[in-house]
Amino acid sequence: MTSDQQEPWDVSTEAAAHINALMDLFREACKRQGWKLGGERGLIGWTDVSCSAGHEFSVRAWDLLSVRKPFGVDPSEPWCRKCRSVGWVAECLAVLKSVAEAQGVNLTATDEDDESKEGHVVFAAECSQGHHFRTTGPNARGWHGDPVDVLCPDCRQAAAFAKGFAKAEAVIRETRSTVVKEYRNALDIRCRRGHPHTFRVDGRMEREAIRPDFCGACRKLAKFREFSERAKDLGITVLESQWIAASRAHQAVCFAGHDFGLVPNKVKRGCPQCPRGMYGGSAPPHDVYYVVSGLDTTTGNETVKPGISSASGYNRLRQHAEDGLTTQHLRIQGMPLGMARALERFVLDGLDSEGWLTTRGVEYFPVAALRDVMDLAGEWFTDQSGLSPRPIVVDASDVYNAIEVPATLDVVDIDVDTAVVFDSDDTRPSLAS
Repeated sequence: MTSDQQEPWDVSTEAAAHINALMDLFREACKRQGWKLGGERGLIGWTDVSCSAGHEFSVRAWDLLSVRKPFGVDPSEPWCRKCRSVGWVAECLAVLKSVAEAQGVNLTATDEDDESKEGHVVFAAECSQGHHFRTTGPNARGWHGDPVDVLCPDCRQAAAFAKGFAKAEAVIRETRSTVVKEYRNALDIRCRRGHPHTFRVDGRMEREAIRPDFCGACRKLAKFREFSERAKDLGITVLESQWIAASRAHQAVCFAGHDFGLVPNKVKRGCPQCPRGMYGGSAPPHDVYYVVSGLDTTTGNETVKPGISSASGYNRLRQHAEDGLTTQHLRIQGMPLGMARALERFVLDGLDSEGWLTTRGVEYFPVAALRDVMDLAGEWFTDQSGLSPRPIVVDASDVYNAIEVPATLDVVDIDVDTAVVFDSDDTRPSLAS
């Protein structure tokens, strides 16, 4: 019994006529191009051909027949890459010779084939520094087609490294960082707060990453300081010791004494336990400036803390006493609106410029910074217009050890007249109140 179903080899037999017809078209296309065929390898096999100029290359019959013109391409549009690139090769060669002459590079032609297969001459080159390298015409142009500033790869890398190291040195000097170790292409450094980093100069992206705000930990500290300042505008004190995240709650206390979690992204809401209308400007102003010190229970270090509060400052100072900061060196009450905030910023900026690093948060410093804190406070009062201060506004020696550490955690007040001396009669009553 016979079947009318075609077998696979019958289909191939029928397809052979079509394949032969396509190969005839391929040979016709090659003839129009002026190519000489080598061994044929079918429609999808690479066939070795040589163009009319004698350039040898390979082409697939199917690639040539699948173009828009079924009977081959126009002879004025050669498929031979070398024929197609004659003008480009000559232009690149002229630029290369011009650049090499200007930069003192000696070129010696070789018989190597360049990787592009466009027919560029490969040269053995030697720069004025004695570096040996291989180059071709396209290497004499940059990304935008302009002649390169440095043809030698080694010299170009050395120049890029020098540029990167110069930028790194400027950033290190500006940020007061310290170089720990030097490498051929990198620097191990520590920022002024001790955070380790590595500056690499291998590539353009690495060199662009060298900038003054390179330290992520320091950026977090700046965010935390900005967050604390925004909270103070609402009469809220952030108790957290460090920045967590913009969407995470930070421990805080409002001027009414409510403890709650304050989210940086939701600072405007303020304390959830206080009426919303309370933040329309009714928050008590910061009119108290204080300086306390002691053994910080959080870090275990002797710490000095300058800060601001409202009214008598009793609640805030009690919180510090519970944290171990029981010695009170300075408390100025009844300061005019905005004065305490301005004084606080001046002291913190001064401590930062003098190189003092915080032990936690943005306002806790080693106890060794106490004298600078007092001196900066005195300097700020001295520079205030409208006052006639004595040469020494804050007499630090009288108040450093003016108070014994109390047996209990009660905050002990000090005599304002002992801590701060003014010669202006119109301000003394308000400060002593």
